[in-house]
Amino acid sequence: MTLIIKEIDNKISQEHLVIVPTMGSLHDGHKSLIEIAKKTNKKVIVSIFVNEKQFNDQNDFKNYPRNEQKDLEILSDLEVDYVFLPENDYIYPFNNELEIINSGNVGSIYEGHFRPGHFDGVLTVVKRLFDLVNPDIAVFGKKDAQQLFLIKNMIQNYKLNIEIFEAPTIRSSSGLALSSRNNLLNDTHVEIANSINKILKSVSDNIKSGKEILQSLNIGIQEFENNNHIELEYLDIVSSQNFSNDIQNSSNLLLIFAGYINGVRLIDNLEILL
Repeated sequence: MTLIIKEIDNKISQEHLVIVPTMGSLHDGHKSLIEIAKKTNKKVIVSIFVNEKQFNDQNDFKNYPRNEQKDLEILSDLEVDYVFLPENDYIYPFNNELEIINSGNVGSIYEGHFRPGHFDGVLTVVKRLFDLVNPDIAVFGKKDAQQLFLIKNMIQNYKLNIEIFEAPTIRSSSGLALSSRNNLLNDTHVEIANSINKILKSVSDNIKSGKEILQSLNIGIQEFENNNHIELEYLDIVSSQNFSNDIQNSSNLLLIFAGYINGVRLIDNLEILL
């Protein structure tokens, strides 16, 4: 039986837990994270909290898809142990000296450049969830690659005794990375979004076949810029080890993308192993 809770009591925080943090509007990608969590044989707690501090655009925060009733039905069907539905005042208590975590240099580039303060908000709420829940394990998806990199760094910096399980990106049959924001796209825009993964795969295939990395990247950028329906923010290649675009000595690369389709912001990435 799934128990819905608004606050974490001492009894729950003393259990052996695996947490799946979400902002709700659950889809098959979230379900895959939960299935991974369930295989740990620990009790599974799924949090649903739309964290205003990680939105630099108030309209984006207001328009973020929410469907709590459907989410609760999904989580009940998946038989998770706890659904954590905190109020904003519980996560961010009034007059509480809650530390705002600085995401550093990596937090200021790519997503951090186009969404100033985003990763400070992400790390702050994730640390708060960790402190409240006291999990043994946390499960995050690889689709939010920069976020995952920064969360892993935060765990090291704060010496938290939490293991991170990394879940592969779940895609539709067309290759589109599943995202709660996809709910804001109509059928025509979904068809346009399907081209994102095709272009990323083309860049990846060119690099793997031996073509020069920068040339392959520029061809991909040009393909996006030639598509009048996609507003490209960035397409770049970074090292998976340090999230830097100084990739000369790296054999584990990450091709990262962000852009808009009809005002809806989407991100994606592909790993390139040389």
